[in-house]
Amino acid sequence: MGHYNLIKVNATSSTNDKVKTLIKSGKIVSGDIVWAEYQYKGRGQYKNKWTSTRGKNLLISLYKEFKVLTVQQSSYINFVVSLSIIDTIDQYIQNNNYIKWPNDILSAQKKISGILIENNIKGDTFNNSIIGIGINVNQTVFRGITNATSIKSIIGNEIRLEEILDKLIKNIGYYLKILIDRDFESIMSLYNSRLYGKDYCKFFLNNKTFEGKVLNVNQSGSINLKINGMEAKEYQSNRIKILL
Repeated sequence: MGHYNLIKVNATSSTNDKVKTLIKSGKIVSGDIVWAEYQYKGRGQYKNKWTSTRGKNLLISLYKEFKVLTVQQSSYINFVVSLSIIDTIDQYIQNNNYIKWPNDILSAQKKISGILIENNIKGDTFNNSIIGIGINVNQTVFRGITNATSIKSIIGNEIRLEEILDKLIKNIGYYLKILIDRDFESIMSLYNSRLYGKDYCKFFLNNKTFEGKVLNVNQSGSINLKINGMEAKEYQSNRIKILL
């Protein structure tokens, strides 16, 4: 992304909420990043909570305007952000890293990162995005959470958060260039190559658990699945959940 302005805060309800406040006051521009040491109301997809120990993990939100994208192409933001994060994780953990559709990154079969993207769309106009990213870096105890991990938990070493942020921003810049150049085919190919569950996974659908496998994700952001005993079918993220 080249040069970027970093707005660091000690604590906030969530970094996405902090960006919204700064937008209202006119104190943020496209490309600015809010970085919080602590979130006391961290949010994930569908009102899920994101909990994090103070100062242990990377908690940021990027404010970005996308003049070249249509409303129909907004899913590509999630794709390039997911790829940026997994490439960052790859630099520390070489194996067993996957994108768990729609908005998680896994390492060693556990969640190591989450994404919350809030798009500002008015009618047919796509204005901007608030891209919230949480990466578990140095936290090793996750009370009441069985499916979480961190970089330190896996490699045993503590990593400077500034180092992770620098690598992440470079990766985001790399993939945003591909997006701005409208190379959608490359983005889809890379994204689908890193998906979790292509050999086997479990799904939660209609209050029941099923077994099957992930086929691919469409340009719209929906997923194609093959549930055992059923024909392959497309699902939206609010209808089905991939289980660990």
